[in-house]
Amino acid sequence: MPENRFSFELARPVEKDARLVMQWRNNPETLRMFYHPEPKIWDSFYPEYLSTYFSHPNLPPVFVLKDGQRIAFLRFLPIPSEKGRLRSACDISINVDPELRGQGLGTAILKSVKAFLVRQGIDDLFAEVRKENESSQKAFQKADFHSLGESEIIIEDTKERCRIHRYRAELTKPFLGEDSVFVIAEAGSNWRMGTAKRDLAMAKSLIDVAAASGADAVKFQTYRPETTYVEDAGQSEYLSENGITEDILDIFADLAMPYEMIPELATYCDAQSIAFMSTPFSAQDFAAVNPYVAVHKIASYEISHQRLLEAAGKSGKPLIISTGAACEDDIAWAIETFQQAGGNQLCLMQCTAKYPASSGVMNLRVIPWMKSRFGVCAGLSDHSRNPLYAPLAAVGLGARIIEKHFTLDNRLPGPDHSFAVLPEELSEMVRAIREAEQMLGSGVKTVLDAENELHSFARRGLQALTDIKKGDIFGEGISFDILRPGQRKAGLHPRHLKNIQGKSAARDIPKGDGINFGDWIE
Repeated sequence: MPENRFSFELARPVEKDARLVMQWRNNPETLRMFYHPEPKIWDSFYPEYLSTYFSHPNLPPVFVLKDGQRIAFLRFLPIPSEKGRLRSACDISINVDPELRGQGLGTAILKSVKAFLVRQGIDDLFAEVRKENESSQKAFQKADFHSLGESEIIIEDTKERCRIHRYRAELTKPFLGEDSVFVIAEAGSNWRMGTAKRDLAMAKSLIDVAAASGADAVKFQTYRPETTYVEDAGQSEYLSENGITEDILDIFADLAMPYEMIPELATYCDAQSIAFMSTPFSAQDFAAVNPYVAVHKIASYEISHQRLLEAAGKSGKPLIISTGAACEDDIAWAIETFQQAGGNQLCLMQCTAKYPASSGVMNLRVIPWMKSRFGVCAGLSDHSRNPLYAPLAAVGLGARIIEKHFTLDNRLPGPDHSFAVLPEELSEMVRAIREAEQMLGSGVKTVLDAENELHSFARRGLQALTDIKKGDIFGEGISFDILRPGQRKAGLHPRHLKNIQGKSAARDIPKGDGINFGDWIE
């Protein structure tokens, strides 16, 4: 069946949609696939549908449509990713219209839904299938899900032991280390001091500062004026406003890094345990840099440089592209060009091409948009002056890479010194980013390990007020109440109050202990 004939319709919190979901779920063949094989009852299912099926707005349940007709229902549940702390993940459950089973719809739907989930910001898709459900297992396997093997789980409310197979589909390609934000200390042209000897000394000093800060990489720039600007290009207005009035070609000629410096700086970076990077501005620059870098970077105004993008794609190495002053079409074209040339791993950087960039023009909310729109990771190339505000906000929005200009002294001559952060600020920025990424967590709201002690001690439950004897009638406020258990045996969540009230005790329950499943006679 052609995958492109499927579309997705958001399920609604209304009775009509809920009744169809319950009808499909209560099919006898379908029930065998669920952890809870009992048919759903409308009076209890509808409140459950309204309260739990729509609890994650970025992952709404959907109906799958073929030729305008509903053929399946999909539900998603956010879970921690097992592929990296910075990746987002969800679990999927699929329920095909019982009258349409056996047509291969499950496999085709699972393939089609991947693009939808990428647009929702999901990196990894997981699924659990009962061991007995061989048809679903085959569907996931045919849909290119990777088997994670068989295991046993215990259903929380029924205590049933259940053998399951787990599957994973990688929706977006991992980019660099995804357990921490990749921090690039941008040296740019700030190494230039006027003589070859002083240039090399300054470049090495910048590498020392970047390494000491804890950054993952230090990045320079490699260009030639004749392969960047046309003749008689004139002066840059923004540079003139900052007192730099030379012709742009003269500036580029003065700041052009000699190719022979590149291997020496790369070797020095290795010795300092920091990655070497340099942004090329032409195919010739790319060829000079390529042997010495593990990751390439293309600057904002090179996003339309077809030959540079093609060279990056052919290199087989990960690529970072800044998107300053670019529109959606520019970005889409650059990605297509890179990928058609064989490129695979890619990160887009939100960037405002203004030096320095004020707070009001940072547009950081583009970061999650770029990830969902293009299905790649996203980051921030930050030209604002403050060392913390934009990087921390960007990390909170899902940035995987942060790039920041730095210098030894803002008073040094050159175009990039004035807005760059100082060494102590760079170190402060890296420390803050590391703290921020720790604080992000999994994005799944659950009881954390750090909360377990107080959760078991102070969470209210149904606790005995008196010594309850077998056969006694449960009465709220008389024989039991909603209390914190402390170090006593914890009772059921008060949601089960209606199941207990007025029932007879099935066993003796000491005063203070909790009331649990099996403690009353139906």
